[in-house]
Amino acid sequence: MKISIYFFLLIFFILPHKIISANEIEIISDNVEILDNGKTIKSINTKAIIEKEGLEIRGKQSLYNKDNQEVIFKKNVLFFDKIKNIIIETEEALFNKKKNILNTRGKTKIILEDNYKIISNNVFYDRNLQKIYSNDETTINDQEGNIYNIQKKIILDIKNEIVSSKNINIIDIDNNIYLFENAKVNLASKEILGKEIRIDFEDGYFGNKKNDPILKGRSALSNKNQTKIYKTVFSTCNTENKSCPGWSIETEEFTHDKINKVFNYKNSWLKVFDKEIFYFPFFSHPDPTVKRKSGFLVPYYGNSNNFGSWINIPYFKTLGKDKDMTFNPRFYADDKFILQSEYRQSYKNSNLISDFSYNNDGKNSNTHLFANLSGKIDQSTKVNFSYQSVSNDNYLKIHDLSKSSALIKDESLLTTQLNFSKKIDNSTNLTADFISYEDLSKTNNDRFQYIFPYFTFTKNIELDDFSDGTYQFKSSGFQKNYDTNKYETLLINDFLFNSKNFVNNFGIVSNYDLLLKNFNSYTENSSSYKNKEDYEIFGSFLMNTELPMKRIRKSGNDFLKPILNFRYSPNNTKNISNKDFRLSYANIFSLNRIGSNEIVEGGKSISLGFEYLKQDNNNNNFFEFKIANSLRDKKNSNLPIKSNLSEKRSDIVGKASYIPNKFLSLDYSFSYDNNFKSSNYDALSLNADLNLFSTSFNFLSEDDQISDNEILTNTSELQISDEKSIKFNITKNLKDDFTEFYDLIYQYETDCLKISLDYNKKFYSDGNLKPEKNLFFSIKFIPFAEFRQEAGFEK
Repeated sequence: MKISIYFFLLIFFILPHKIISANEIEIISDNVEILDNGKTIKSINTKAIIEKEGLEIRGKQSLYNKDNQEVIFKKNVLFFDKIKNIIIETEEALFNKKKNILNTRGKTKIILEDNYKIISNNVFYDRNLQKIYSNDETTINDQEGNIYNIQKKIILDIKNEIVSSKNINIIDIDNNIYLFENAKVNLASKEILGKEIRIDFEDGYFGNKKNDPILKGRSALSNKNQTKIYKTVFSTCNTENKSCPGWSIETEEFTHDKINKVFNYKNSWLKVFDKEIFYFPFFSHPDPTVKRKSGFLVPYYGNSNNFGSWINIPYFKTLGKDKDMTFNPRFYADDKFILQSEYRQSYKNSNLISDFSYNNDGKNSNTHLFANLSGKIDQSTKVNFSYQSVSNDNYLKIHDLSKSSALIKDESLLTTQLNFSKKIDNSTNLTADFISYEDLSKTNNDRFQYIFPYFTFTKNIELDDFSDGTYQFKSSGFQKNYDTNKYETLLINDFLFNSKNFVNNFGIVSNYDLLLKNFNSYTENSSSYKNKEDYEIFGSFLMNTELPMKRIRKSGNDFLKPILNFRYSPNNTKNISNKDFRLSYANIFSLNRIGSNEIVEGGKSISLGFEYLKQDNNNNNFFEFKIANSLRDKKNSNLPIKSNLSEKRSDIVGKASYIPNKFLSLDYSFSYDNNFKSSNYDALSLNADLNLFSTSFNFLSEDDQISDNEILTNTSELQISDEKSIKFNITKNLKDDFTEFYDLIYQYETDCLKISLDYNKKFYSDGNLKPEKNLFFSIKFIPFAEFRQEAGFEK
């Protein structure tokens, strides 16, 4: 039963020691005990109310001293200041009515006007001065997600919402940490004034999680609009176990413009390994929250044997949320120039990118225009349009413009095309291409080729009668005009059935393919087809049979798989004897191994082969060998003769790999003639990775009617340390004893700095181009800018 203190006032009214001012503190409790002749009131489950002050205090236990007007509360203490809208939670508190001060002991939680949550220990709350004090560590969280951590003494001015302390750590919503000494923080306006500031940015704040970006300054003033720091040092480098950062910027005045989202530096030195190398009167860059910002990009330099030295000065311009452009002029030392621009725009369902330029070489004006528009009409329909044109055949090559535009992938062949793809349903697809080619190496009209259109329609059909496999209908064709007066029109319909695998009691796995092909063509002066009109039907049957076997050993597993492949077609093969076709292990067992969409391989043949695989105890492939050969009942002179597929026995093809350990691997693909007297194709690849040194050799030898080459390439890298490396690349034609090019690269790379020195030599002569030697130096300050300089020398 709740008992009011007024009841006890009536009982003890006649006592000489009156409970003075007790009428100002109303105590409501389950159990009240009067002690010391009424001077002390002890209660349990107490609620103390001072209505005049708008206060309410609750606690498990309380002890009220009438003389000094102090109330001590213990266990689950709640302090409600309704006037100031403050709630305080703690385990023990003392409230002095005369001084109007609350003193908490132990961990204390304060809710201030529902705007701030404060966690501290041993707090003093002076209601007259409207200030909160603590000598212990205090944390303040605001509604925006910022965290203010005060290491030592704190003074919080509640009225003005100002925090004062000798040490304040602030963690913003991006997890960046700001450390101040002798600082004042206005929680309402977010203004900060402090000395000896240190900002520990989140490691990935500038785009590289390996960075440890830090900014230090002597003094700082920050508000909602900007942060200004004086005598600043800034770097993104991780300095763990290092005497100095890879690079840093020392600036007299640093300003973070929060409205325009820009970092500004005034009177700054760029230091590399603590050495001043460049002075900036003014320098700025967007802050990391900005993805696109207008401004100059890093210029780069070069040298051409054809036009001498040049400089590119790119400028990036935002034109709105959905479009921007890069203006990239190039100026040569002899007053020649190229004005190049790349324009980009995003639409609701598509994206446009275009690259165009204008050049005056002193005699003629040259231009180029490349554009690509890709997107979708709806969720199942995609379109892509590309346009390419150039006014001078050698313009792209001479100026090496492919390095300054991602759209220029081929400097000799221009392609304009429209691609359309439609997913009609889960089993039906349609694609169509309208293409125009211009070969800049040819003359007059022979340089043009038009394909209007090239289409493919596929339909997967489920039939109950063919439940043991899949059935597909495919229709494709094109209409082509090339070499001025040559025309080809083709329509091909394929009906293909692929069976599922069948396994008998002996473990033999079999499957088969059935193909019915309808070929229709109309041609004039064709280089590939003789007849003006041709309508034919072809059929083909392919049976695959293999017996996979496994041997389990203590040291690993062995796998052996003999393969038998039988194919039959009742039709005669169209004459493709001169087709550049190479038989390999990758295609010898496939249905369309001759790589022709128009015809099928006629006659009867059997392909035999086997595969052997050796694994260690960890199921890692240790050694693998595959070999195959095709046999036919009689010669077929219409099939490609360059791989002996037309003979009764084809070339013997195969591949092998050897991986003895994690440091070394060897791969070999081969093709020998049918009597093993000579090799017409060898591709050997050796890769070695010895931790600090790695190398890769690739040898290609072709000695047949398709080509006659012996090419050796090597890529090697020596890791001098965790940060330093040397790389070497070379390609050499052994048949002609001719080195095509080589690169020698020295590279120094850390989490924030990348320096490379690249010596490159190219041995070629193509039209107006000459062999070149280049010395290329680049330095990149991660994640900001890259400075490059290139020197070229004539051979």
